[in-house]
Amino acid sequence: MNAANIMMYIHHALSRQSGDELISKLGGIRGVSRAWVSPHVPGLVLVDYDPKQIDTQTILGAVVHRGFDARLVGM
Repeated sequence: MNAANIMMYIHHALSRQSGDELISKLGGIRGVSRAWVSPHVPGLVLVDYDPKQIDTQTILGAVVHRGFDARLVGM
């Protein structure tokens, strides 16, 4: 797998439950190998993925589709 990663900022605080649910959903997407919420920066979500299987806009769309106001960081 060719690994790539992105950072997304969620514009409202993630509760532990909503963060866990989001990470679970992202982890279930084909091409995503790992997703986690930063323990140091509230609202920062990090995702490792295979760019041959999925692109950043699809990952961001999955987060927005779940009702989060999210933006890619550094893009």
